[in-house]
Amino acid sequence: MRPNKVGQVVRFHTPYPDEDPNMIYHLLDFDERNHFPTPSADIQVIFSDLSFVPINRVRLEELEVVEFDLKDLMRYKITVIKEDNTEAVGRVVKLHQEKIIPELSVIKGKGVMTNALITIKDFDGQEHTGFLFVTPNPEFSNLIHY
Repeated sequence: MRPNKVGQVVRFHTPYPDEDPNMIYHLLDFDERNHFPTPSADIQVIFSDLSFVPINRVRLEELEVVEFDLKDLMRYKITVIKEDNTEAVGRVVKLHQEKIIPELSVIKGKGVMTNALITIKDFDGQEHTGFLFVTPNPEFSNLIHY
Protein backbone atom coordinates (compact mmCIF):
# COMPACT_ATOMS: atom_id res chain seq x y z
CA MET A 1 0.00 0.00 0.00
CA ARG A 2 1.31 3.43 -0.92
CA PRO A 3 1.76 5.89 1.96
CA ASN A 4 -0.99 8.49 2.17
CA LYS A 5 -0.61 10.10 5.60
CA VAL A 6 2.17 11.80 7.55
CA GLY A 7 3.17 9.68 10.55
CA GLN A 8 2.91 6.31 8.84
CA VAL A 9 5.66 3.72 9.16
CA VAL A 10 7.16 2.88 5.77
CA ARG A 11 9.93 0.92 4.11
CA PHE A 12 11.35 0.68 0.61
CA HIS A 13 9.33 -1.82 -1.42
CA THR A 14 12.41 -2.70 -3.52
CA PRO A 15 15.58 -2.00 -1.53
CA TYR A 16 19.00 -2.13 -3.16
CA PRO A 17 20.97 -5.36 -2.57
CA ASP A 18 23.27 -3.69 0.00
CA GLU A 19 20.32 -2.22 2.00
CA ASP A 20 18.53 -3.86 4.91
CA PRO A 21 15.05 -4.81 3.59
CA ASN A 22 13.67 -4.69 7.15
CA MET A 23 14.74 -1.08 7.83
CA ILE A 24 11.68 0.97 8.72
CA TYR A 25 11.18 4.72 8.57
CA HIS A 26 8.85 7.38 9.95
CA LEU A 27 7.11 9.35 7.16
CA LEU A 28 7.66 12.94 8.27
CA ASP A 29 6.24 14.82 5.29
CA PHE A 30 5.24 14.44 1.67
CA ASP A 31 3.67 16.55 -1.03
CA GLU A 32 1.73 14.77 -3.73
CA ARG A 33 1.15 18.09 -5.51
CA ASN A 34 4.88 18.28 -6.25
CA HIS A 35 5.05 16.04 -9.32
CA PHE A 36 8.47 16.97 -10.66
CA PRO A 37 9.82 14.42 -11.42
CA THR A 38 7.70 12.47 -8.90
CA PRO A 39 6.25 13.34 -5.47
CA SER A 40 8.91 13.35 -2.77
CA ALA A 41 8.77 12.30 0.87
CA ASP A 42 10.86 13.12 3.91
CA ILE A 43 11.65 10.03 5.99
CA GLN A 44 13.70 9.27 9.09
CA VAL A 45 14.90 5.85 10.23
CA ILE A 46 13.04 4.73 13.35
CA PHE A 47 15.67 2.64 15.13
CA SER A 48 19.13 4.18 15.04
CA ASP A 49 22.21 4.35 17.25
CA LEU A 50 23.00 7.84 15.96
CA SER A 51 22.51 10.79 18.32
CA PHE A 52 21.38 12.92 15.36
CA VAL A 53 19.25 10.91 12.92
CA PRO A 54 19.25 12.44 9.44
CA ILE A 55 16.12 13.13 7.42
CA ASN A 56 16.21 11.72 3.90
CA ARG A 57 14.22 12.88 0.89
CA VAL A 58 13.10 10.04 -1.39
CA ARG A 59 10.49 9.44 -4.06
CA LEU A 60 7.12 8.59 -2.52
CA GLU A 61 6.57 5.86 -5.13
CA GLU A 62 9.55 3.91 -3.71
CA LEU A 63 7.85 3.45 -0.33
CA GLU A 64 5.21 1.11 1.04
CA VAL A 65 3.31 1.20 4.32
CA VAL A 66 4.33 -1.33 6.97
CA GLU A 67 1.61 -3.30 8.75
CA PHE A 68 2.39 -4.29 12.34
CA ASP A 69 1.22 -7.47 14.06
CA LEU A 70 0.26 -6.53 17.62
CA LYS A 71 -0.20 -10.10 18.93
CA ASP A 72 3.42 -10.10 20.12
CA LEU A 73 2.52 -7.41 22.67
CA MET A 74 0.25 -9.71 24.70
CA ARG A 75 1.39 -9.89 28.34
CA TYR A 76 4.20 -7.35 27.83
CA LYS A 77 4.55 -4.39 30.16
CA ILE A 78 3.73 -1.20 28.21
CA THR A 79 2.50 2.36 28.68
CA VAL A 80 -0.79 3.62 27.28
CA ILE A 81 -2.16 7.14 27.05
CA LYS A 82 -5.82 7.15 28.08
CA GLU A 83 -8.63 9.34 26.74
CA ASP A 84 -8.07 11.88 29.55
CA ASN A 85 -4.36 12.15 28.51
CA THR A 86 -3.09 10.35 31.61
CA GLU A 87 -0.57 7.53 31.39
CA ALA A 88 -1.04 4.02 32.73
CA VAL A 89 1.54 1.23 32.87
CA GLY A 90 0.71 -2.46 32.95
CA ARG A 91 0.62 -5.72 31.05
CA VAL A 92 -1.37 -6.06 27.82
CA VAL A 93 -4.58 -8.06 28.32
CA LYS A 94 -6.58 -7.08 25.22
CA LEU A 95 -5.86 -5.93 21.67
CA HIS A 96 -8.61 -3.99 19.94
CA GLN A 97 -7.14 -4.99 16.56
CA GLU A 98 -4.57 -7.67 15.76
CA LYS A 99 -2.83 -5.78 12.95
CA ILE A 100 -2.54 -2.07 12.31
CA ILE A 101 -0.99 0.32 9.88
CA PRO A 102 0.78 2.41 12.51
CA GLU A 103 0.66 6.17 12.61
CA LEU A 104 3.24 7.77 14.86
CA SER A 105 3.25 11.14 16.55
CA VAL A 106 6.47 12.18 18.28
CA ILE A 107 6.11 13.94 21.61
CA LYS A 108 9.47 15.68 22.04
CA GLY A 109 11.40 14.54 25.07
CA LYS A 110 8.83 11.90 26.06
CA GLY A 111 8.25 9.28 23.38
CA VAL A 112 6.04 8.31 20.46
CA MET A 113 2.23 8.10 20.48
CA THR A 114 0.75 5.39 18.24
CA ASN A 115 -2.73 4.58 16.96
CA ALA A 116 -2.68 1.08 18.54
CA LEU A 117 -5.64 0.88 20.95
CA ILE A 118 -4.79 -1.53 23.77
CA THR A 119 -6.18 -2.55 27.16
CA ILE A 120 -3.72 -3.19 29.98
CA LYS A 121 -4.03 -4.39 33.56
CA ASP A 122 -1.96 -2.36 35.99
CA PHE A 123 -0.21 -3.82 39.02
CA ASP A 124 -3.25 -3.08 41.23
CA GLY A 125 -5.43 -5.22 38.94
CA GLN A 126 -7.27 -2.26 37.36
CA GLU A 127 -7.81 -2.22 33.58
CA HIS A 128 -7.03 0.82 31.44
CA THR A 129 -7.66 1.33 27.73
CA GLY A 130 -5.58 3.72 25.69
CA PHE A 131 -3.15 4.15 22.85
CA LEU A 132 0.27 2.52 22.96
CA PHE A 133 2.93 5.03 23.98
CA VAL A 134 6.50 4.02 23.15
CA THR A 135 9.19 5.51 25.36
CA PRO A 136 12.97 5.44 24.96
CA ASN A 137 13.16 3.06 27.94
CA PRO A 138 15.59 0.25 26.94
CA GLU A 139 13.41 -2.31 28.77
CA PHE A 140 10.82 -1.93 26.00
CA SER A 141 13.16 -1.59 23.01
CA ASN A 142 12.39 -5.00 21.47
CA LEU A 143 8.60 -4.98 21.74
CA ILE A 144 7.60 -3.92 18.26
CA HIS A 145 7.84 -6.55 15.54
CA TYR A 146 6.82 -6.17 11.93
